[in-house]
Amino acid sequence: MKGAFFSIIILLAVQSNGFAQVSDSLVLNGTLSVHKSSSFKYKLVIGNSAGKWGGYSILDQGGPNETKSSVTVQFVKQKEAMVFAEKTLISTKSSEKNFCFVGGLLKMNDKKNQVKGFFLGQDDKKKMCGSGSVKLNLPEKAKILMTPDGTKDTNISAIVTSQKSETFDVKNGEVLLEVWDGGISDQDSLTVSLNGQIIEAPFQISGEKKIINIKLKKGENIIKIKALNEGTEPPNSARFLLRDQSDRFPVVSFLRKGEEATIKIKW
Repeated sequence: MKGAFFSIIILLAVQSNGFAQVSDSLVLNGTLSVHKSSSFKYKLVIGNSAGKWGGYSILDQGGPNETKSSVTVQFVKQKEAMVFAEKTLISTKSSEKNFCFVGGLLKMNDKKNQVKGFFLGQDDKKKMCGSGSVKLNLPEKAKILMTPDGTKDTNISAIVTSQKSETFDVKNGEVLLEVWDGGISDQDSLTVSLNGQIIEAPFQISGEKKIINIKLKKGENIIKIKALNEGTEPPNSARFLLRDQSDRFPVVSFLRKGEEATIKIKW
């Protein structure tokens, strides 16, 4: 994806397997929409090699900026979802020299005939550059790969923004929230509140984890993450790990100055 379209920080721990040519493939067709900009044709062509899924993506197929990139994919049964991540440029018709590699978590809709979701991106220097949405039609085999069967996967980080919250169920009334900068430490600052009360005054995140003890009330609890600035590399981005005695929930936030993201915890 062109740098002009912005880029995405990936939420997942999958490995690049060099899938450029795919046999016995699944084809997922749809659109990629850049927020406050344009929509483009978007296609994933993927296959399985040694138990790992990958292949290539095509952006703007048949258009003046047609771009093909290698991609890795992970199917997440318990979320009825798939995670995709563009890795390397294969070919392009675009004159742009700076490219943006997109990826995100796409969930099945109620009719099980599509996946759609929020994407983020990063350039080849690992800098965040934007966001948008992806919607793809599902072949039958892909539906099966996303049908829950009790398998648990902990590689996926949820995304929170000012427009997208996440909800987690925990088994204990006391949890820990770890906060750190997972990329370049660029002086991003945050506050953290619980049920309307600030529990962590303004602080600057870094590569070193800050651990916040949180005591929950019975029922639903609301954590608000507020961005006080955007550091030297906008937007304000942070990584979190919410954990109780038995579960761990990784989260990534992306915010503009003054925006708040919401994490809901049910106990």
